[in-house]
Amino acid sequence: MHLKNYIFTILSLLIFENSNGQITMSSLEFDKDKKGPNTIYYNFYNGIQMIEIDYNNYEKARIAHEDMIRPISSIRRINYGHNTIILRNKNGELLHQYNLRGKTFKSTDFLPSEKCITVSHASRLDANYIAKTNYPFYGKYNFYVTENNKVGIIDTLGTPILEVVYDAILSYGDNYNLNSYVMFDTRNDREDETCFYTIKRDGKWGFKSDKLAIEPKYEELIPLKKDVFKIKKNTKYGLINYKEESLIEPIYTDLIYKNDFYLYTNDAIENIDRYTTLYGIIDSNFKIKTQPIYSNLEDIIENYYPSGKYWACKTDGCGAIDKKGNEISKFKYGSIPQNPYNNYYRTTGFRDGNKHYILNLDFEEIGKNYDLIYEWKNLLFTVKKGTKFGLIDLDNKVVLPCEYDSFWETSRNELGTLIKDKKYGVITNKGIVVIPCKYDDLYFTVDNTIVATLIDANDKTNRNRKVGLLDANGKLMTSFIYDEIETIDYGFYRVRIDSKYGVLNKDGKEITPVKYDEIYRYRNGFCIAKLDFGYGYIDTSGKEITHFYYEKPTDFNYNAAKKLTAKAYLSGKEIIIDENGKVVK
Repeated sequence: MHLKNYIFTILSLLIFENSNGQITMSSLEFDKDKKGPNTIYYNFYNGIQMIEIDYNNYEKARIAHEDMIRPISSIRRINYGHNTIILRNKNGELLHQYNLRGKTFKSTDFLPSEKCITVSHASRLDANYIAKTNYPFYGKYNFYVTENNKVGIIDTLGTPILEVVYDAILSYGDNYNLNSYVMFDTRNDREDETCFYTIKRDGKWGFKSDKLAIEPKYEELIPLKKDVFKIKKNTKYGLINYKEESLIEPIYTDLIYKNDFYLYTNDAIENIDRYTTLYGIIDSNFKIKTQPIYSNLEDIIENYYPSGKYWACKTDGCGAIDKKGNEISKFKYGSIPQNPYNNYYRTTGFRDGNKHYILNLDFEEIGKNYDLIYEWKNLLFTVKKGTKFGLIDLDNKVVLPCEYDSFWETSRNELGTLIKDKKYGVITNKGIVVIPCKYDDLYFTVDNTIVATLIDANDKTNRNRKVGLLDANGKLMTSFIYDEIETIDYGFYRVRIDSKYGVLNKDGKEITPVKYDEIYRYRNGFCIAKLDFGYGYIDTSGKEITHFYYEKPTDFNYNAAKKLTAKAYLSGKEIIIDENGKVVK
């Protein structure tokens, strides 16, 4: 259902009055004392009152209305079951009574009703003519109703739109798509919006709109577009126009409408297996364009919407056709393209060892001279030639030559690791090499720095490893003198030489000597350190604020007075230390 029809459907659960330019909700009168069938009385309009009877969920509807959770909708919600609508005048005379259902009907949907009366009563209502001002201000709606195991359509006041004489009625919107989920039919008081119906009687289908009627005479009749119907006669399909003139003779076992062209087949399709059935193309002028050579036509989605292009398969592979049925790519691929929202497609080879192909939106191959291609970052693609990897862009321009052993996905710093001849470097997610491959190992810290490793070339055991700190541009921030570098807070690093630890700041400067037996992470501006046999505290400038003779220290945290304090033990006694390192308790 269109969004606008859905909105109108919600609105149609209310009845309004227009008074002095102000829109106010008409009151609903409930028969609170009535037992059995529960009844809702609407106000009289031009001498006519509508009464709704809900046999299943009246109490739920009443409570929902009175609590203002949602408008009353006793007859209009599918889960409220089968209901009845009655129209009467001020003298209490019954004008008409209908069964009401909340969706389109098929001939197997009906339930017999003992209370339905003849359609002649509706003609009385129509003959008396109800002024259009009697409709709610937002317009009138059409309801599906049943009588005597037949279906018809009435409008908001019960005026017949289609007499209750049909075995089935299906509704179509302005886009000629079937409204398969219908509480109400479309609003029909606007000139630019029209209701279309296909109607079934005595096993045959016809068509009805406000301007056109085709008597039920076809095995099937489906509106496809303006002035084009798909029909079925003698088990075969064809096309006719509004005047029932033949556009395509009914000689095909199937016809499918695809935007501005049609697909036809003579294959037997009892199982309707369109993945193997071969179809030909008929153009918008109803001329046969190709023989039945295509199968498995699927919409190509771009930016999450159909693009007007289609992925089809032939015996030698799959490719793309446009909305006019013209082939716009080679037919040698496999799976339907992916990633069209990113200005390119990704597919696999059909008879090419399942090779991955990247295609631009004109279906030109990207990286076709390489052994392997797959997406990387920022519309760059990893390509492989032999055993070496590189990068190209969407225009097939080489961004990184195929001379690298590998490069990894970018880190949170938008940097990636590059490997060549067992040496490591750094690459940006735009393919720019910022650190050449000259280090024996490297990894990224959480604050945009790089810990690189160098191994003494003369050390055959590979144990003589030293690490240094580099910035994101590859500038060396420290010498390669450390055995370990680890982040202990943003902009602070713990370094180790042999078994002793120290602290570096964000510029790679040592703010403490490398003399401690252990250094822990910073918390609230202080870290715990161990020196010889005791513990103490160091601030973010590297200053020792306490002696190092405490036991069981805790991190600094805010107390009830919102002051930073830490706990520790001295000679077995618990003490409290303030942020200046003084014992306060």
